[in-house]
Amino acid sequence: MATRIIVVDDDPLVGELSSSLLRDAGYEVELINDSFKALDIIKTQPPAVAILDILMPGLDGLTLCHRIKSDPATKNVQVAMVSGKAFHADRKRALDYGAALFIEKPYNVDTFAKQVGELIAGQAPPPPALTAEARLGPQPQGTADAKLHMTIWGCRSLSPFKGGEPSRYGRQTACVSLETASDILIFDAGSGIVPLGREIIKNGRFRNLWLFLTHFDQDHIEGLANFAPAYATGYKLNISGANDPDQALQDRIQRIFEAAPPELGALQTELQLFEMREETYEVLPGVQVSPFFANHPGTTLGFIIEHGGRRFVYCPDSEIYGEQGTAMQDYDERLGRLVQDADVLIHDGRYLDSDYQTRKNNGHSSWANALHLAARSGVKHLILFHHDDAYPDAVLDRIAADAQEIVAQKGYKLKVSMAREALKIGI
Repeated sequence: MATRIIVVDDDPLVGELSSSLLRDAGYEVELINDSFKALDIIKTQPPAVAILDILMPGLDGLTLCHRIKSDPATKNVQVAMVSGKAFHADRKRALDYGAALFIEKPYNVDTFAKQVGELIAGQAPPPPALTAEARLGPQPQGTADAKLHMTIWGCRSLSPFKGGEPSRYGRQTACVSLETASDILIFDAGSGIVPLGREIIKNGRFRNLWLFLTHFDQDHIEGLANFAPAYATGYKLNISGANDPDQALQDRIQRIFEAAPPELGALQTELQLFEMREETYEVLPGVQVSPFFANHPGTTLGFIIEHGGRRFVYCPDSEIYGEQGTAMQDYDERLGRLVQDADVLIHDGRYLDSDYQTRKNNGHSSWANALHLAARSGVKHLILFHHDDAYPDAVLDRIAADAQEIVAQKGYKLKVSMAREALKIGI
């Protein structure tokens, strides 16, 4: 009887290719594009090998791997990760969770089945050792018919240069607010959430607060423990984000508030936590939130907000490959579909092109790659975000000028702005 293999990949092109190569090599192969369904099948009929993508709706591949290897009924299933999301951190996590093989997309079609065969035969080579990771133009104003009002409270990265010279773009880390007529949504809790919290208390307008966390890098959570409404009565704080395979959202949030400065006192807010997957949620009347997995180390989300016919996308940590993208490393194509025709896209534009060449595969984009993808996708307004903290204003001014020049040369129907603290836009 032929050895049974399950391929779990939501991309039909890559999934069919992998399945075909393995069938040609004599294996019995089942292709599944739904990761929840795959988990049930693997439990009921464990295969010899499960081949998993990482970026999938529902259960991401790392979580699926962790569940397979943690369940006594399936722990003997060999797991191979086959993914274009091949950051060192994700490779390490895959191995920590029990994966025996990591094949980076695009893979070599001539050797793919042989690698899987060696895994089955117990001859797969040990995984390689993981090395250490190695000018503002006119700003758009709100419009009279705006349904959403956006404010940037922080847009810098966290780096050894943090706290450097003053900047017209600001030095606070990631935090953006989005207001409807009656509610506020907050994206990330970098140091920018601290002045936002003070403004919420001062204004007194919003009591039901929604906070969406893309991930748990320090520059996206470092201000949460000092968020004033959490220590004031009469507020409800809803925190949404993704669980990591081995660490629940609840545990992470608990540790953040346990480390809060004692002078802040005890939490007074009504706190609720919501795990989010790649689904669409109506978190408030008429406000739909659709998370999606972003190309960045670890479990990282982007968010699509739809309200009153407006479409806003927040994706601050995301690596676009640009001309290096291929059909088998298709994050650019997938992201393009997700942000199609967005009114506003906030996207990672951290690096100069020259710097990106030496910092590839770290989960951040060059501003030029972000600009070209936004233009191809019909985005109306791109806001370049997550400025590298090492860049002085002169460099950011140059990026802004170069971006405007490309838009004019290419005839792009696209507004481009550089993120800066206190930037307000009506959508």
